[in-house]
Amino acid sequence: MHSRVPETTPEHWQLMEALYHAALEVSGEERVALLAKSDPDVRRAVEALLAQGDSGEVVLDRPAWEQASSLLIPGRTQFAPGEQLGSYRVEAKIGAGGMGEVYRAKDTKLEREVAIKVLPASVAQDPERRTRFEREAKVLAALNHPNIAHIYGVEERALVMELVEGETLRGPLPIDTAINYAKQIAEALEAAHDKGIIHRDLKPANIMITPQGVVKLLDFGLAAVLQPSGESSGATNSPTLTEPATQPGMIMGTAAYMSPEQAAGKPVDKRADIWSFGVVLWEMLTGHRLSTARLLRTRWPKCCRAPSISANSHRRRRQPFAN
Repeated sequence: MHSRVPETTPEHWQLMEALYHAALEVSGEERVALLAKSDPDVRRAVEALLAQGDSGEVVLDRPAWEQASSLLIPGRTQFAPGEQLGSYRVEAKIGAGGMGEVYRAKDTKLEREVAIKVLPASVAQDPERRTRFEREAKVLAALNHPNIAHIYGVEERALVMELVEGETLRGPLPIDTAINYAKQIAEALEAAHDKGIIHRDLKPANIMITPQGVVKLLDFGLAAVLQPSGESSGATNSPTLTEPATQPGMIMGTAAYMSPEQAAGKPVDKRADIWSFGVVLWEMLTGHRLSTARLLRTRWPKCCRAPSISANSHRRRRQPFAN
């Protein structure tokens, strides 16, 4: 028996999104007091999101109410070590993200280690999520760059990818090292942007550093694919992928690294990645996450109260969170 989550509305989403961000900036009694002042339905949904932890790594890639609802649905299909997926033998689970669970596996035909990203069973029946998962395969196939993890193939509900050994990006780093890594990240983003591909989820957890000091950009599961400027749709070198405009009330990315437009659920371009790149660079140099607390607190009084909202008032009040 799952808890009931209210039907998605742009008004509720806007309230919930701002409350969630503000709650991440406080803890203990201060957070309890903050949540107590909000609308009960909004509070319950935000509490469900916060139950994942206060790391700021919650990936909101669906309307907020649907994300909160999915947290109440137990269980995902997982592969145990030794199980076979096509010609790949699973060895261990090595990670999980908003668009899939990742396993280390052995390619029994080519005798090489690979990473397999599997679409979780809890979202496998969602056509939009399946489409996004399939789009990641096409996005990766369109990219060929030494600083972007390669794709080897596709199995049922699974992407077979380059296994990148190393550690995720962490700061603080010496200035020379940070500049070296930043240059490689920028080159990977430029290669993607040249193909009309916007990553939309750039963060340290999606950046691996190999033992040789090579940067590998991972996880294009939330990527948007746009028509590059200056090219006609009929050009032979233009991408064949398209991404519909973000729907109202939908947010793509990770809260702590999103640009203001992305946080407001608005359509974005490569400048959203550049914003995230700046936040990542700050973290590389300082070892601390760049706090958006001041912005959220100044916007909180206007956008996060819980009055009775009409359709007309919503049209008048959509701007504050985005500004």
